[in-house]
Amino acid sequence: MKLIAFFCLILANATAMVQAQVQTHPRLWLTEADLPRLRAWANDSNPLYRDALKPLALRAKAEMDSGDVPRRDCGSTEYEAYPTESYAQLFAFMAQVENDAAVRADYASRARTLLMSIINIAAQGPAQEANYICPENQQSGYPPYRSPRFFTEDSNRARWHGEAFPLVVDWIYPTLTAQDKQTIRTVFLRWSQEIIERGYNHPTPIGMVNDPALLANNEQVRWSGNNYFTAHMRNLGMMAMALDPADDANNSLRNYLGNATGAWLYLFDSLINNESRGGLLPEGYEYSPQTASYAIQFLLALRSAGMDTCGSHCQMDSSGFWYQFLYAFYHSLSPAPIEEANLGPVYLPAWYGDGENYHSSDFISAFGALGAYDILTGNNNRLPSLRWAQTHMMPGGAANFMRRASNPDDFRHTILYFMLYDPTLLPAADPRPALSLHHHATGLQTIFSRTSWNNDASWFIYSLPWNQIDHQQSSANHFEWYRNGEWLTKARNGYPDIAEGIASSEFKNLLALENDKPNRDDSDWRTDLWRRGSQWNLVGSGNPLLVSSAVNEHYLYAFGDATNTYNASSENATDIVHASRSLLWLKPDTVVMLDRAQSKTANRFKRWWLQLATPASISTNRARATTAGGQQLQVTSLLPAGALLSAVNSNDSHIEQTAARNEPMRVRLRIDAPDNPQQVYFLNVLQAA
Repeated sequence: MKLIAFFCLILANATAMVQAQVQTHPRLWLTEADLPRLRAWANDSNPLYRDALKPLALRAKAEMDSGDVPRRDCGSTEYEAYPTESYAQLFAFMAQVENDAAVRADYASRARTLLMSIINIAAQGPAQEANYICPENQQSGYPPYRSPRFFTEDSNRARWHGEAFPLVVDWIYPTLTAQDKQTIRTVFLRWSQEIIERGYNHPTPIGMVNDPALLANNEQVRWSGNNYFTAHMRNLGMMAMALDPADDANNSLRNYLGNATGAWLYLFDSLINNESRGGLLPEGYEYSPQTASYAIQFLLALRSAGMDTCGSHCQMDSSGFWYQFLYAFYHSLSPAPIEEANLGPVYLPAWYGDGENYHSSDFISAFGALGAYDILTGNNNRLPSLRWAQTHMMPGGAANFMRRASNPDDFRHTILYFMLYDPTLLPAADPRPALSLHHHATGLQTIFSRTSWNNDASWFIYSLPWNQIDHQQSSANHFEWYRNGEWLTKARNGYPDIAEGIASSEFKNLLALENDKPNRDDSDWRTDLWRRGSQWNLVGSGNPLLVSSAVNEHYLYAFGDATNTYNASSENATDIVHASRSLLWLKPDTVVMLDRAQSKTANRFKRWWLQLATPASISTNRARATTAGGQQLQVTSLLPAGALLSAVNSNDSHIEQTAARNEPMRVRLRIDAPDNPQQVYFLNVLQAA
């Protein structure tokens, strides 16, 4: 009897899962139940419709009618000014939310025309030669949409716009003919197989799902935090859910969903619950918001389609990471904004990782999808905070809200802005005063602390992250300090060719320690890291260790051992015996730090670097810099005896070329241990006034 009861329970659960799956269209990101609400918002009393969504759709129609779309789309894997699938996505969304049935039908017809213009060409298969000259830019490449990597490997187009294809299919499903659906299926099947076989850092072994063996290679888990990885995960999973069983013989396309959830999402879930717990993803401030947005968009689609019953890793809030992601966002932005000429008021981020432009970015692709999930699930705990953040803390602030929402560069932004904001609700209140003044993102071992949530707060960041995948830089034991509306010191950010130069310890607030020279050509990026005495990006011997830490209203303390990051076994560079830092921020105006360094070999340099916005003046063992706002930062070197202080006020041209635009740190203070001893202690006191 117990066995019968057990099988009855299994059958009941299986039946519930089937019943939970949404059989109608739309089902990706929104459902039939959402349409009355969204159509009620689609009127001229709603500014987001009147001044953003509607005029953007009318402009897109005009560009299609003039022939710019799809004619001016070269069909490449990189940036296109007129990405056809993005226009189709906008039209397909309008086909859902417009109130006039005839207008909806016209939008659906336009979406179908554009979608099938790509699909019918892609159905010819990958091209063998890159001998096509695009009339738009006169550049050669593969024929449109037929590059062998159009939807796989490191295709930026698939990353930026890949969700458009399954969304358009789902949103205009009744408009598609039976032949359309079969052609779409043929293309989606090929693209899906290409993703699982050739997607950037795809899970291996191929075909293994929901198996702890996938997690055995920790490097593979870490690579799930890569932006291409989560984009492929989203695209693979959403294509699998777009077609109905009647149009997918033997569930051949639907079966790829098991790979998307059981391999790709399985790895990503392990990452955010372990080495990225606390809300920070590894690739940094430029790429991690994208990485997060692709993952959230997939989780939203799983939920809206009723397909999130594949385990706790398929549930958005099973781990709490996405709450921490929002908290980390608040803690990563400066207490006060500055006025930026082209954007208006912008908050300054506690940047980490590669960066081309130093300013905060619009998180709507992540927060909009996260808010849509909260609306779908009735979660009113996080939703008001998301709406407040999107209104007030994005570039331009509340004054430029509508300019962001109507940005023609990415139609997905406007769609998500429209979906996020209920025009009948009062504006949300600032959630920050209710938050803690401190946040510890334990996965990447980063601690944020501030004296208040007021504009005049002092703010301090200590970081000791692991380093193994793209876009990470030398940051183990780095610190940054903000006071009275400006940075006193932070990293000098930039975007290196690979992981050298401006990504090295020389441009962070770190030690530089001479190691064994790798057996590499002098032009190799690893040789450059060695020459600068840097921690090793990508190839370090192991993780740094946060030995102890504490933070409260009076101080922040951290003791980090970064020895492993200064050695690289693969490069036979293992001369560093010890490299650690003990740091104490006595709030708000004093920092004391003790750095310990030891090498096996004598007569190898040991240096201490501090990044500054303005040149320092040197007097014996003291250096002083005055900021643009008139603050003074004084550095007193107490150890080693006879330390050599020097102001470094110029850089080679390559460093200047790779530095981020609007980066405020331009010069440095360097402290050398005299006579290059094997072991040295650097004891420095930083005081602000």
